[in-house]
Amino acid sequence: MEQVDEKDMRIIGLLTQDSRSSLRQIGRQVSLSPGAVRNRIRRLRDEGIIERFTVDVDWRRLGYDIQAVLLVTVRPGVTRTVYDTLLTCQDITRVYWTTGPATFVCVARFRNMADLSRFLTGDLERIDGVEKVETMFLIPPHEGTGESGAEGEI
Repeated sequence: MEQVDEKDMRIIGLLTQDSRSSLRQIGRQVSLSPGAVRNRIRRLRDEGIIERFTVDVDWRRLGYDIQAVLLVTVRPGVTRTVYDTLLTCQDITRVYWTTGPATFVCVARFRNMADLSRFLTGDLERIDGVEKVETMFLIPPHEGTGESGAEGEI
């Protein structure tokens, strides 16, 4: 693996802010040609440093008014199976394997409380090995107050 230098770090930072930035825009900010930026991005992807380019979606604007964090605890011996099953749940957008009291932290979205209730008492209860689920709701930022929300920076 090649050394990651300051320009690579700046490119990563710019892509993190807006992955749709053009090679020309990035090049201007890091003093490189578009071709050199493309080569660096390709190398960073080949080395697994940049894994993917994503889109942040405001799910509330699409009618998913409830976003929740689910702390899922499973019994030993079925962790991998439960993880693979959680990845297939359409309501879950992220699954993180964790240390501490919960086995997994899941981020999920639902149109309303009825959908959340059906998911918790239906889909999750049917997964063999799930012992406990704790639910926390993500609260959107307060518009106009300058307060950060669920994904705000500290």
